Formats: sequence, structure tokens, C-alpha cells
Amino acid sequence: MEQNQPSPEHAAQEKRSTTETFYEAVWGSPIPFAVLAVLVCIKADNGDWSFGKGVAWWIYLGGWVSLVLMGVWAVARRRKPKWSTAVAAVVLLVAAGGFQLALNGSAAPWH
Repeated sequence: MEQNQPSPEHAAQEKRSTTETFYEAVWGSPIPFAVLAVLVCIKADNGDWSFGKGVAWWIYLGGWVSLVLMGVWAVARRRKPKWSTAVAAVVLLVAAGGFQLALNGSAAPWH
């Protein structure tokens, strides 16, 4: 039996789809930062863990850095962002920031 080898066009299409999948997934990278920041914020607030309050803010800001880096990458490569994921990440980051501000606003790095 003869095995079919993929044509160069097929291989390029598979590579492009893997790259495209990765590109779309990375737009969601701020989401874990936001979730982790809220969890650390809750733990710090409940356990009177003052160091954790600052850590939660730095994790939160890491989510914004991730989003900005993705935006710069998209502009540099002249690609459109994955809008649904990018908007979800921004909404979640804003909500997490509001939550942290309400609980631990005094621990914010700019305070």
C-alpha cells in the first residue's frame, strides 16, 4: 500500500491554520491574568495578607501588558485581532480592575 504524502500546498495550509489558531488563542492571554488577580485579591482580602494585595495588582497589570504586546504584534504584522477574544479580555480586565479597586484600592501600585 502506498502512503499519501501531503502536497506542499496542503502542508502550508496546515501550518497556516496552526499559526492562525495560535494567533487567535493568544488574544485571550490576559484572561488568566485577570482571573488569577481576582483570586489573589480575594485571598489577600480575606486573610489580611497585605503582600498579596500588591501581588494581585501586579498580576492584573501583567494582563494589560500582555494585551498591549498582542496589539503591537498585530500592528507590526498588519493583522486584525481576534475581536471577540480581545473584547472579552478587555471587559474581563476592566471588571477585575474594578473589583480590585473596590476591595484593595489602597494597595494599587500608583497609590
